[in-house]
Amino acid sequence: MAPRKRPETQKTPEVAVRPKSKRSRSPRELEPEAKKLCVKGPGSSRRFDSGCLWAGLASLQVPPPSSIVRALHHHKLGNAVWPSLQQIGAGGSITGLKFNPLDTNQFFTSSMEGTTRLQDFKGNTVRVFASSDTCNVWFCSLDVSARSRMVVTGDNVGHVILLNMDGRELWNLRMHKKKVTHVALNPCCDWFLATASVDQTVKIWDLRQVRGKSSFLHSLPHSHPVNAACFSPDGAQLLTTDQKSELRVYSASQWDCPPSLIPHPHRHFQHLTPIKATWHPRYNLIVVGRYPDPNFKSCTPHELRTIDVFDGNSGKMMFQLYDPESSGIISLNEFNPMGDTLASVMGYHILIWSQEEAGMRT
Repeated sequence: MAPRKRPETQKTPEVAVRPKSKRSRSPRELEPEAKKLCVKGPGSSRRFDSGCLWAGLASLQVPPPSSIVRALHHHKLGNAVWPSLQQIGAGGSITGLKFNPLDTNQFFTSSMEGTTRLQDFKGNTVRVFASSDTCNVWFCSLDVSARSRMVVTGDNVGHVILLNMDGRELWNLRMHKKKVTHVALNPCCDWFLATASVDQTVKIWDLRQVRGKSSFLHSLPHSHPVNAACFSPDGAQLLTTDQKSELRVYSASQWDCPPSLIPHPHRHFQHLTPIKATWHPRYNLIVVGRYPDPNFKSCTPHELRTIDVFDGNSGKMMFQLYDPESSGIISLNEFNPMGDTLASVMGYHILIWSQEEAGMRT
């Protein structure tokens, strides 16, 4: 059966933006404009604060630094010593990061240096879980389960490795023909694994029954390479993002049924961090960065690089976020656990959006 294709999404009638400056201004000058953005769309009256971090931190008198995270660190921890983390160097970018659910002072990383490791904020490597020992193989994705104490990581040649928290390898199998761009454990059934690849497939696995590369439960073919496959917070749906112009929503209880399709421009090119759609942690909402494509059917002249929010059931666009002071391409979006703060990654910058409802700030 063919996928259920929804009408191409149109821009919402209203996209409220913070007034754009006529010249580059200092954080102190921007402070008066760190005000609310009322972003309205069909079916939604949620209000958001402007997400320009420079405006939000203007009162801290933080000069334009090379690291926005350092500014956040000083904002939260005052004059506490900034952790000194050893840098990987050119070509050694981090491809995945997860906090250790058993120790919040540690985090897991996968990287192009060819390792998946656990380290602390002092720069110490606690344990190396996987190492390729060659510059031709690197790790592209990872996920961690606290309940089953497992770590799963995928590499650029199609292998997926499952390990326990002690670093013992349980299996190492080539599950895809090409790079594994994303691995995700189901938050409710963590023996349920989804893997996405540039070989244009997403595969569903039962970790209790993995015997080889053909032991997947379901293979979900796509028309283009796939950047991500994310389970919804309740584990009932799977959201996939391809490298062209399509988001898909699958039902985890009916993999054989056609997915719902949401046309959306987010094309990929080599020097752009892959755009990945994600879920809101508490509501059935999908959030993804827009990269306007002149070849996209509903593209309009001078279309903005917004953050688009869709209803996860209907695929209808609810509203959009945009800050003219930071008008680059938003590749990644991540909510805090309560869902009232959104961090958006744009090149070297991070935008922070905070929610305000019913006149009460959270």
